[in-house]
Amino acid sequence: MTDNSAARLKILETASELFYQKGIQHVGINEVIAESGVAKRTLYRWFPSKDKLIESVMEYRALSWIEWFENAVTERGNTPKDRLLATFDVLREWYASPGFRGCPFINAVLEIANASHKAHRISVDLRESIRQIIMRLAAETGIQNPDAFSRQYLLLIGGASLMATIEQSPDGATEAQSVLSVLIDASIKYTSINGV
Repeated sequence: MTDNSAARLKILETASELFYQKGIQHVGINEVIAESGVAKRTLYRWFPSKDKLIESVMEYRALSWIEWFENAVTERGNTPKDRLLATFDVLREWYASPGFRGCPFINAVLEIANASHKAHRISVDLRESIRQIIMRLAAETGIQNPDAFSRQYLLLIGGASLMATIEQSPDGATEAQSVLSVLIDASIKYTSINGV
């Protein structure tokens, strides 16, 4: 890694943590510069505005999050059904981790009310990436309509994330996992009853 790319990564990691812990609107460029230990010129070379920094942090965080999520889920369970259920084991651990302050993508959408801001699009794209993973696992599990199933799953993950944020407890993941188990079994049973 070159010095320039190392500096860019340091800025992204620092801004990501500050935005997550304090909120995007409460963190100024000068604080990112001070905390990352880079020169102002270096930051502005990579990120000419705060909006560009926000966009880059969201992209960086989304790529990191989806890679973490997919790898963690893939490592668990011997079957696609086990891995579907394990998604909420993975999320429960995330919700229980020290410093959890809610889903950073939901937080960003709520904080940046402008739906045309690129941070909003990145959050929507991340949800679609999650949906694609779930849709694939659902198809491998034998669920007849993986598309509909994946959309229902997004309601569960959204609700569990919101509960974890509001209640500061990972218990929502356990409840969502129970609902998911019923949904999976009903979807498989429906498939076999209809002979599809």
